[in-house]
Amino acid sequence: GQIVLILVLVTVVGLTIGLSLVSRTVTDVRISSQIAESGRAFSAAEAGVESALKGAVAGGPTGSVTLSGAKASYTVQAQGGSTAAYSFPLTETNKTQTVWLIVHNTDDITLNESGSSYPPTASLDLCWGVDSNNTAAVVLTLYYKLSGSYKIAKLAYDSLPGRGNNFTVISDTAGGYCGGNYQFKRTITATTDFGIDSASTLLALRVQPVYAATVLALKPNSGSLPLQGKLITAVGQTDTGVVRKIQVNQGFPVLPGLLDFSLFTEN
Repeated sequence: GQIVLILVLVTVVGLTIGLSLVSRTVTDVRISSQIAESGRAFSAAEAGVESALKGAVAGGPTGSVTLSGAKASYTVQAQGGSTAAYSFPLTETNKTQTVWLIVHNTDDITLNESGSSYPPTASLDLCWGVDSNNTAAVVLTLYYKLSGSYKIAKLAYDSLPGRGNNFTVISDTAGGYCGGNYQFKRTITATTDFGIDSASTLLALRVQPVYAATVLALKPNSGSLPLQGKLITAVGQTDTGVVRKIQVNQGFPVLPGLLDFSLFTEN
């Protein structure tokens, strides 16, 4: 009787170990399959983005791509071109964000200098910081054209007094600016703040945080900003139903960041 009991116990233990190994093997196979399907869906979404980058035009076109075992659909939306604030994600110190103040040609590379541009006599709200503990200041570089010559003008604004940097200290620090949760604001007019001629054609405004990283936004107070680029959204889905989504913000080409550290003189 004891032998039979021992055999039963050994059988139960062996069966338990065997079932555990089978369960683990099935789980590993399932995870490997999910990883493979996820990669296939992600690759399909990437293919959708590439297809959009090749031929889509800002303004809302859609398209689709079919791959082996997966497919993707994509949409392209215009960025900017409205009266709402145009925002940038968290920007590290000494990095630069560019806001275009004139329209581009259809090649999405060159500027249409005879086209529509933001008026130099109209104001813009520059907003930054998401809470009162943010210590960022901002350095602005305005690119413009006057009488056939390209020119620049620079300004700097600080949210904190007493740093000895000779920046202009702002007074709008109550928060809730630019239609969002921005803590600081400075209203800028090119003719009065930068001191440029009202006959100037504004080209671009570059904003560079210093002292601390910060989010940024620029809100037009007269009309709308020109288009700033495209937002491409691609969704890839495998035949088994696994879905992955990619968003790409395709801006226009900008000047090298090295120029932000150059010295300019005017004869």
